[in-house]
Amino acid sequence: MKIKSFDLEIFAGINNRSYQFKDGLNILLGDNEAGKSTIINAIYASLFIQPQLKLNTKEGKDFDEKFLPYPDGDFAEAQLKIEADNSEYKFYKKWSNSNYAGYLELADGRRIEAPAKIADYKKDILPYAKSTYNNIVFSSQQNIKSTLERINSAENPELIDTINSFLRKAVMELDGVSIDKFRSRLESELEQLTKKWDLASDSIENSARGVNNPYQVGTGEIYNSYIAKEKLRQRLKESKINEKKFEKLGCEIKDLKAEERELIEKIEELSALEAEINQRAAVELELNNLNEKIQKLARDAKKWPEFNKELAEIEKKSAAKTEKMKELEAEKNRAEKLATKQELEKRTAKIKELNAEIKTMKKTISEAVINDEIVNNLEKYKNKIAESRAAIKASRLKAKINFSASDNIKIITGVDGEKNIVEGEIIEADGYLRIKTDQFDIEIESAEIDFSKLKQEYEANKNKFSQLKDKLKIEGLAEARTELAELNTLKRKIEEKEDRVEELLAADKLEDLEEKLQNLNNIEAARDLEKINKELESLKNETTELNTEIKIKKNKIEEWKEEYQSLDELKLDLTKKKEKKIKLEKELENLSSLPEAYQNADEFIDDLKDKRERREKINQSLREKLEEHKGLENSLPETSSREMENELKELEENFIKLKNKADSLLKIKEIFEKKLKEMDENSFEPLVKSFNSNLEQLTAGKYSQALIEKDFSIKLQSKQRRELPGNLDLLSYGTYDAAALAFRFAIFDNLFANYGGFIILDDCLVNLDPKRRKNAIKIINEYQKKYQIIYTTCDPKTAAELKGNLIQVEE
Repeated sequence: MKIKSFDLEIFAGINNRSYQFKDGLNILLGDNEAGKSTIINAIYASLFIQPQLKLNTKEGKDFDEKFLPYPDGDFAEAQLKIEADNSEYKFYKKWSNSNYAGYLELADGRRIEAPAKIADYKKDILPYAKSTYNNIVFSSQQNIKSTLERINSAENPELIDTINSFLRKAVMELDGVSIDKFRSRLESELEQLTKKWDLASDSIENSARGVNNPYQVGTGEIYNSYIAKEKLRQRLKESKINEKKFEKLGCEIKDLKAEERELIEKIEELSALEAEINQRAAVELELNNLNEKIQKLARDAKKWPEFNKELAEIEKKSAAKTEKMKELEAEKNRAEKLATKQELEKRTAKIKELNAEIKTMKKTISEAVINDEIVNNLEKYKNKIAESRAAIKASRLKAKINFSASDNIKIITGVDGEKNIVEGEIIEADGYLRIKTDQFDIEIESAEIDFSKLKQEYEANKNKFSQLKDKLKIEGLAEARTELAELNTLKRKIEEKEDRVEELLAADKLEDLEEKLQNLNNIEAARDLEKINKELESLKNETTELNTEIKIKKNKIEEWKEEYQSLDELKLDLTKKKEKKIKLEKELENLSSLPEAYQNADEFIDDLKDKRERREKINQSLREKLEEHKGLENSLPETSSREMENELKELEENFIKLKNKADSLLKIKEIFEKKLKEMDENSFEPLVKSFNSNLEQLTAGKYSQALIEKDFSIKLQSKQRRELPGNLDLLSYGTYDAAALAFRFAIFDNLFANYGGFIILDDCLVNLDPKRRKNAIKIINEYQKKYQIIYTTCDPKTAAELKGNLIQVEE
């Protein structure tokens, strides 16, 4: 896979840029802050970052902060064209939180927009996942020194799995012992123990098939043991529950009987006051209703005069705005007439202009000599000339003068003129031949044609054709046809302009339009129609709101009039109700007072009702509990709870033994698999070989070997067999850069050898001494033969040394 082109509409600080990439080495050259890293980030985003930016995710927040245009840009846009397996693909993305878009254009021109389908196609286009590209292909210079630390199973399990799955090859034997038979027996015993049981979670595989719905077949010993003990546990639990319930019911029956006796006493006490309390309740109800009416009357008596005052003010405002609207309508009318005037001026001017052009064109046509008949005659004469010449040429003559006493020999052939020949010269003619000397004059004609007649017709048509040409002052038929075509084009243009005039007149006459225009000359000036309409619309809305408010207040006043007749009647009604309230309060004072426990008569009545209902419920509950108590007594099991507990303990001990056995078998299996895995010691051999080759060149021979552990920690070994530990911070910057670059190229080469691809190098030569720098350039040039390399640098000297496709990046 390789990059063909990249177009940036807008991304971070870059706008409207287009870059073309070639096979092999491409060099992005530009000053610091020119945008080289931005281009690389944009290419990465085009491949791996979804267009919809979710700001509640780290990726979305980072993109928003780094790549949306500062200060308030809300989108970024780019288009990446790549080639994979000899087919071209185009990734288009517009990144945004809300206004996002994106598609993948396939080699046949189809566009895929659904994210899930794009992801499926990317699996075919890109051989590896996002993490591999992020850590191997797009690793920047700033991060290249941490390449060795970042490639580890804890931080990048996906990347480690990708590399391991590619490199690892396992072929194992156990000194004649069959691995398959040993594994089969081990797994068989485990299956007999663990069928339907999950050792990892120490539970049933399917929680729905527990003790209440157990499997009947296909189960293991652990599962069967678990079901047996849990069934017994259920029976034990049920027995203990029934025993506790039996005891609890006895206590509940005793408590209910005591509560019933207490309720009966209280009901008898309250029943003695019930009659007078009911009367108090009726008076209190009437008094409450009266209070509500008094409050409403008092509110309406206050609001009525306020509404009258507010209504007068609103009506005054509405009248003023209505008057203003009339003025605006008049101004609007003037503005519309002025607009009509402008439109009429344009129409009349255009009509006059078109009429002048039509007049000029018609004059040109009237002065023209050419027409269809003349062109047809020219074509007819030309055709007849050609026919006569063809008939004459069809009868070929051939002659030779072997001897002549005169040196002056002249001939005339066909329709051609006279010319001189010499003795012995072969003569060829079309239909007619005349030979003249001082001694003789011979004419020879073809017997197959009437030459004289054909020549006469030929000369006649030729003269007619020449006369017409001279009259028209043209060179030939083609020029005549051109002039006729131009004349016809002019006629069509006249028709078009006449149609345009008719369209502009629109059933009017020019004189009528000019008269209308004259009538509009004395109109007063007016503001822009759009401004007038805007102000008028605003006034209409305000007037509508005021009229709505007027209507609401008038309706309310009408409601009060309908309800009370007048404000005076309302106040009179309020006074009467206040007097009645005083009377009811005195009547309430003469009735028996409520017990201190109650706030009002309703509370007393409700409480007495509740107590009577409570007594009925207690009585019903007592009957049910006595019946249940008797049933529990008959259902208690014959086996005691203590006996069940002893049996359960034995089952639990057996269950633990079975699980311990399964755990032991699992440990044996783990050790077995571990030993098999340990035998795969040469799985990193291709990577180590490639790394060592790169390392020796990039360190100018100082370090020739490296040890790569399975967690990808690296130890370097010098030619003197001196070994450096995995902590590469102790190395110089140059050696550290060289080791990281060598390792990165080794991994890239092992991963992409069968796919091709591209890799980003971010000025990785800066810390290398001249010799290592030269070797690094050599390695880069070797790799660019197999892969596409994109090298970013701010140093023109480095760009010149690399000698690749130079791409200038400017601010």
